[in-house]
Amino acid sequence: MTLPFLLKSIENRRGFTLIEVLMVVLLVTILAVASITMIPDTINQSRFNQTVDQLNQIRNAMIGNPGIKEGTTRTSFGFLGDVGVVPAAISDLLAKPGYVGAVFALNSTARFGIGWNGPYLTGQNTHTDFTKDAWGNPLVYAPPPTSPPTLTSLGADGAVGAAAGGAFDADITVTLPIEMTFATVSGFICQGGGPFTGTAQVELNVPDGTGALTQLEDHVVPADKGQFSFGSVPMGVRSITIYTPDPAPTQTLGPIIFTVAQPNVVVPCNLIDISP
Repeated sequence: MTLPFLLKSIENRRGFTLIEVLMVVLLVTILAVASITMIPDTINQSRFNQTVDQLNQIRNAMIGNPGIKEGTTRTSFGFLGDVGVVPAAISDLLAKPGYVGAVFALNSTARFGIGWNGPYLTGQNTHTDFTKDAWGNPLVYAPPPTSPPTLTSLGADGAVGAAAGGAFDADITVTLPIEMTFATVSGFICQGGGPFTGTAQVELNVPDGTGALTQLEDHVVPADKGQFSFGSVPMGVRSITIYTPDPAPTQTLGPIIFTVAQPNVVVPCNLIDISP
């Protein structure tokens, strides 16, 4: 029985009983309590969704958005791709931190851009505070050496864990997984389409974490048959240069541009062929 129907029935009578009055009061009370209970849950759900979106936005600013691609190749690598490290603080995404010495510019040696290229975070208005969640509580960022680094909202109650509260009091955490940040890069030097049997110095050009260029080196000897390998390479656009022979090179190949976009990258042999 609905409230309008009940009221109409009462109006059609000359009077009403105490029980009928109590029923009306009870029904009104139930509806009022239900509406009061639903409002906070609706607000918390909205704030939960906003916070999850914000955490993902910050993560994408730090290490890139894997969904942004050119064809099938990932092209977004965020702060990590430009500087070579995961940022030490969320604020590093908004203003150039002191440990980064240069702003983004094309490096003539590596032939790709290096340096701080922010701000990496932009809101719908200039008053967006990316250091707080939608409840207004400070976000907790655990940067390296935490492995993997994490971004956490403490939820509606602003306290660690779920405590004794409801579902919205639970912490919300996103990680910066190693498989989206650093990689192993390997390959084979070829010679006229076949295995390379000489000596070579292989330099992998990467940003050093301060906005400057550094070269990771591997020295190839005849027993390697041209094989080289590098670990802990920050993802992004990188380049490789081959010097032969080693240690007194007379030939240089490169820099050869390629993209490090997955945990294990093999540089195609046809890109590094030392012709006779």
